[in-house]
Amino acid sequence: MDSLVVENLGKCYILPGTGQDKQTSTFRQRLQPWRGDGDESAREFWALRDVSFRLEPGTILGIIGANGAGKTTLLKILARVIMPTTGRVVGVGRVVSLLELGAGFDPDLPADENVVMNAAMLGIPKHEALRRLPDIFEFAGVERFEGTPVKHYSSGMYLRLAFSVAINMNPQILLADEILAVGDQAFQEKCLQRIAEAAATGLTVLFVSHDMEAIMRLCNRAMWINAGQIVKTGEPEAVVDEYQNAVWSQADASRSEKGRRANRFAEVVAIRLVSAAGRDIGGAPISEDVFVKTRLNILKTHCKVRCALDVNTRGHLLFRSTDTDVHRLGDPGVYEILAKIPANLLAESLYTVTVSCIMTRHDEPQEFPLVAYNALTFIAFSTEDAAAPIAGRLQKPGLIAPKLEWTVRAEEANAARV
Repeated sequence: MDSLVVENLGKCYILPGTGQDKQTSTFRQRLQPWRGDGDESAREFWALRDVSFRLEPGTILGIIGANGAGKTTLLKILARVIMPTTGRVVGVGRVVSLLELGAGFDPDLPADENVVMNAAMLGIPKHEALRRLPDIFEFAGVERFEGTPVKHYSSGMYLRLAFSVAINMNPQILLADEILAVGDQAFQEKCLQRIAEAAATGLTVLFVSHDMEAIMRLCNRAMWINAGQIVKTGEPEAVVDEYQNAVWSQADASRSEKGRRANRFAEVVAIRLVSAAGRDIGGAPISEDVFVKTRLNILKTHCKVRCALDVNTRGHLLFRSTDTDVHRLGDPGVYEILAKIPANLLAESLYTVTVSCIMTRHDEPQEFPLVAYNALTFIAFSTEDAAAPIAGRLQKPGLIAPKLEWTVRAEEANAARV
């Protein structure tokens, strides 16, 4: 028996047209396009259309696609956060969603009360939730802080607690949007092992991520969505390869060599986020140095390369860092290029990286660029055990959160008075 059946699922939004003045219209008037009347220039936008699939118990489905493809919309419909326009969903058993980090937590309540409240929303009685508390806090590694309001938790603690609550509520269907790609290596291993164990007993998981390594490692099935429709489903390696080839081919479509992952001198093999020890990681611990590693396959001798890194967050270019040196390369082969993002710079946010490389050759005056747009997406997270109580009042989210050097000292007695 299938644990989840999705048939002809669609979600349509009505976009207001040019005939509607958003600034002067009343609330009731702004609702008119949603009922199909009012502004005749209003138009339909299908975030999802004709999406159908079936999942057996124990399936771990990785959902991939570009930003805006409809992946999160699909999970929100399955989580009953939004209603579909067409089609139907039939699921068996309890559905637990991790669509946002710590979603559903009250920041002013201590962790144990938040667990009980989350359990109640899932239909689990209080006495059962209290019985599971020790296992939840042990898995999350926050036993010492179970009575601490979660607003004082670091993002890493928040993540661990949110995942531990979800997995310990014995769900039959788990929905996760990017969240499993975050956390330190040890916690990621615990998550992957726990999911694998739960899948062996029948848990069905739908996992949305831009981390192709995580998709291939965690999932036993993958689905590629583009423009709200399913392009391909099947084995994770085959679906990921076809998706990446399509993305790179689109970048290579330009007749000039701008925006390409390959040219006559070199090709981009892979772009990864790695730790100082060189291990692939899914997220960036704020307090540690991390590196963007680009692997280039150099095709000819006597090539030179110079690279740049664009880091974007929340729709803004945060910074561009350009290598000041032009590097001479030797024989053809694979080369690694590392760009360090220093510790205590990033905020607790989602970042996207674009890598650019300029290739030249001693006998070629022309420059040949390689550009991997939005090649890497990762979340920066805090690994602090607990923040000082005052931090909850002073902390405000920013694009970056550099750790500055602060000095507090008494003014000298003979200093000039203003």
